[in-house]
Amino acid sequence: MKGSIRKRFLSLCMALLMVLSLTTGISITSLAADKDIVVLYTNDVHCGVDENIGYAGLALYKKEMLAQTPYVALVDGGDAIQGAPIGTLSDGGYLIDIMNKVGYDFAVPGNHEFDYGMPRFLELAGKLNCGYYSSNFMDLRTGSAVFAPYKMFTYGNTKVAFVGATTPESFTKSTPTYFQDGSGNYIYGFCEDESGKKLYTQIQTSVDQAKAEGAEIVVLVGHLGENGTTDQWTSDRVIKNTTGINAVIDGHSHEVYNKYVKNKDGKDVLLNQTGTKLKNIGKLTIKTDGTITGEMVTKVPEGVVASTYTVKKGDTLSRIAKKELGSYHRYREIYDSNRGAIKDPNVLTVGSQLVIPAKSSVTTDGKAIDYDTDRYIKAIQSQYNETLKTVIGHTDTELTVNDPATGNRAVRSGETNLGDLCADAYRLVLGADIGLSNGGGVRANIKAGNITYNDTLTVFPFGNMGCVAEVKGQQIKDALEMASKNYPKESGGFLQVSGLTYTIDSKVPTNVQVDEKGNFLKVNGAYRVSDIKVGGTTLDVNKTYTVASHNYMLKSGGDGLTMFKGSKVIRDEVITDVDLLSSYIRNQLGGNVGNDYANPLGQGRISIK
Repeated sequence: MKGSIRKRFLSLCMALLMVLSLTTGISITSLAADKDIVVLYTNDVHCGVDENIGYAGLALYKKEMLAQTPYVALVDGGDAIQGAPIGTLSDGGYLIDIMNKVGYDFAVPGNHEFDYGMPRFLELAGKLNCGYYSSNFMDLRTGSAVFAPYKMFTYGNTKVAFVGATTPESFTKSTPTYFQDGSGNYIYGFCEDESGKKLYTQIQTSVDQAKAEGAEIVVLVGHLGENGTTDQWTSDRVIKNTTGINAVIDGHSHEVYNKYVKNKDGKDVLLNQTGTKLKNIGKLTIKTDGTITGEMVTKVPEGVVASTYTVKKGDTLSRIAKKELGSYHRYREIYDSNRGAIKDPNVLTVGSQLVIPAKSSVTTDGKAIDYDTDRYIKAIQSQYNETLKTVIGHTDTELTVNDPATGNRAVRSGETNLGDLCADAYRLVLGADIGLSNGGGVRANIKAGNITYNDTLTVFPFGNMGCVAEVKGQQIKDALEMASKNYPKESGGFLQVSGLTYTIDSKVPTNVQVDEKGNFLKVNGAYRVSDIKVGGTTLDVNKTYTVASHNYMLKSGGDGLTMFKGSKVIRDEVITDVDLLSSYIRNQLGGNVGNDYANPLGQGRISIK
């Protein structure tokens, strides 16, 4: 037994060397906590429950940290409950269940937490055991924050405050009407303005309140982001315009960083983000001397955390192994860990306590996971997996959102073959002159081979409804200009097109003016977009065209595309986006996505100069 445990402990130590870490050197006055405080964090999981490290791996790692110190917190930086079928089919409910199973202590709402509508989100918030926190998500009818702005934790005699913040981009990166009343008046807000001062002031107020309550350390958990985010609302800008924050856990932009940013007083603040879909687990360690270090955990070591089991009537070692560790063949591990208590491995005393060496296992692809959490997730998945396996077509080439040369996401700043496919689906299934698909709404690749309903639902997980509107050519020109204003940086509103071609002149600076919420107002100067053609003919700004897209864009002004609001809708919410895409592949293409979509960079509908 001792030899087995020693080997597993050495294995753990070796595996911990695979953790990519950055020691920041930031030091605060020595703390009263007698052991290290460990803060584990995730962001932008987007329903990737078993991707990369996965929630079962996260659950195991949390247990491993609790074996080292009693002071462990697990926090989430938003956008957890949307992004894949497991979220879509439950309106986020399954993700809340899994987060409760893993044991989160603090969470902030990201923009995509609102994607199932405000009533549903507030219902889900009441079901999340740890609750949601946000200092700047406001009920404009009362002038008060919807949730508590921060939560205080006490470790030994040390108080640590987690302050929440949600991007004001939620207006345009979710559905604007979700924040309005029936008359179109905004009843929810995020302390937004064109300068960013309202956001900075609101966060600063919450930080000051937490410190007045006794917080020695303040961690801002913000769904704010950097690259592709509105400049005044980035995490970097928040740090530069505030004081008293010791570290920032970030999300929203799907980046990986672990760096310093100087605050308003010139002091270093640690800024971290883990990427997306549990590619990493973030880890802040607050040491007893006050030093804060940051790490990206890229691989979870196989667990050495033991638990106990009470023998029941009819139990055998193999049955216990199956029940607790997932495999009959692991009975030897239980026997080896209980040699002092088991005289005969074939005879177990009912009521006796056995040590289960580690309720973890290693998957066929080498991932260490917590067995109970993995079993819990698989039970949820089994409820809908058969439907998702339905084959609707085939593709010989990968349909991608990425640049094949770099592997980086491209669909939010350029044309891709999957973007073309999605825009074509809107135009041809709904019957319109033009099809538009926002790059931020095209969420995942489709691999070469059979295409299943799961694939199309992963591409279009939002449940948007297909619509057709009659719009003037000028509105189309303004929409393309608004969508291209960030180029070469990303924009979730970047438009993939069908039945239309256009050119972006990157040398022309953007002249788009937006309001304090990021909504389009006008173009005050030269346009970046030119050579716009519909069906091969130059766009007529005074002509009426039919445009097919979804309710988020055409009716709700999503991504700030307010130029379409109020247009005559001639086909209103006739089919969900996922069924529209599935129908296009199965019916219009005859189940085969062919050579027209072979080039990952698309068919040349969008030109850059």
